[in-house]
Amino acid sequence: FERSTLNPTKAQKKLLLEYLSRNRSTEYGKKYHFSEVRSVADYQMLVPMSDSESVFPYVKRIVKGAQNVLTKDRVVFFGLTSGTTGKPKLIPVTKFSRAKKSKTLNLWAYYISHDHPGVLDGKILAIINPEDEAFTESGIPYGAESGHAYKNLPPIIRDIYAIPYDVFHIKDYESRYYCIIRIAMGQNITTIATLNPSTIILLCQKIEKYKDILDDIEKGTLYRGINGPVDIRRHLEMSLKPGPQRANELKNILKEKKAFLPKYFWPNLELIECWKGGTVKIYLKELPQYFGDTPVRDFGCLSTEARASIPMGDESSGGVLAINTNFYEFIPKEDMAKRQKRFLLCDELEKGREYFIIVTTPGGLYRYNIDDIITVKGFFNNTPMIEFVQKGLNAVSVMGEKLYESQLNEAVNRAVDKNKLLLEFFCASVQPDKPPRYVFLVEFDGSVSSSGKKDLLKSIEEELGKENAEYKYVRDAQLLASPILKVVRKGEFERYRARRVTEGANDSQFKAPELTCDENFQKNFVIEEEFGLD
Repeated sequence: FERSTLNPTKAQKKLLLEYLSRNRSTEYGKKYHFSEVRSVADYQMLVPMSDSESVFPYVKRIVKGAQNVLTKDRVVFFGLTSGTTGKPKLIPVTKFSRAKKSKTLNLWAYYISHDHPGVLDGKILAIINPEDEAFTESGIPYGAESGHAYKNLPPIIRDIYAIPYDVFHIKDYESRYYCIIRIAMGQNITTIATLNPSTIILLCQKIEKYKDILDDIEKGTLYRGINGPVDIRRHLEMSLKPGPQRANELKNILKEKKAFLPKYFWPNLELIECWKGGTVKIYLKELPQYFGDTPVRDFGCLSTEARASIPMGDESSGGVLAINTNFYEFIPKEDMAKRQKRFLLCDELEKGREYFIIVTTPGGLYRYNIDDIITVKGFFNNTPMIEFVQKGLNAVSVMGEKLYESQLNEAVNRAVDKNKLLLEFFCASVQPDKPPRYVFLVEFDGSVSSSGKKDLLKSIEEELGKENAEYKYVRDAQLLASPILKVVRKGEFERYRARRVTEGANDSQFKAPELTCDENFQKNFVIEEEFGLD
């Protein structure tokens, strides 16, 4: 892999021609003349850019049982996207595409094991969304790809994971987390893995809440109040054993430290694996209070459609472009709204610039816009290192300011650091006053004085002006009224999250919006206080 990064254009062309040759006799391949492609330029001329809408008719036919539509390989599974930013989509998976994606995962795991050789000395605490397996009318299973993979782990690998798959099928939110914590606290956890860091924060907060869990650990029992299927409860109880020694250790930790924190009862924890880029950065700031200086490794640019990068270290969220798995094109962010778009290859990218990423995958997506914006952090040899920025052009423009979610995220992160605060939750929405204004919904981690809340609002306003010149202009011109900070009641974010998960949102990938033009969004929360600049 590292040798291929010396000449990424050569590796990319070879990969593209391999995929096109493999699928030249498919319905899609014949329609777009795959057999005539001899170069990247040919491919770009003959095959149009696609997206979920244009691919849907082909996927619909595969769902009904048609074969040889997008790939010559039989579709064995459909990955179901999380649906947090749009309607869920079915993404075809074949044995060939699964093997290709697995190789990229293995590279990511190799760099982890190289830097942290002790990660497998204990157990992996992975939190995933269950597959909730269902079948299409032609009998093809579909569900959450992470859940499907977890469920079908080989027995020798399954033993490394702390939590039995059945736990993730417990629908009741509190009961599921109680079981995760009950089982994990009795074991030697050396790595934690889940996509969204907010899930890890939530887990830590519930650990503090469930201090009576020690009785269950000591006796090898499961709290009788667990609300879950009888068969799952029975299966879990059969696997639990009394742990008086571990319970005594935990009691001594609580007595000495006066707190139940993972850094105390999982002293061998080597690594946390989660997303680090985009809008989740604000949650990373909370990890040290629970885990000390435990390093955090990014999952990289990962979606149901494609695994696009391989992080090689803990320092940043940038990862080397996975050039041996997918073929990539990049559209400069400023070009996306234009009729004539530039489609750049990986050797044409510039450090610090932002691009939409277009993928051609082994699973039958061709020049597919996954609606992700990435930035180039640098280069490994001659191959770009990319970082996820945000999902699509998530921007709000009330008075022409065109405020991007990524700009808001940067401004809030700087304001939080400046005021030495921690936030459980943040979201900006629009309030249609005369003139209109932005409302910042905040749930604080810990107690904050009134002056501290006002200072945060002032800092956010200042940083937004630095981040977006148009925002500063419309504010100075009084086209936008001054923003309001609305402090939501403690626990409101968890309540909102629980409701969304109950409604079908992916638990491990759940992302609350940081920026929305939905003026009714704030009605999801109980507001306790309001602060303004005036």
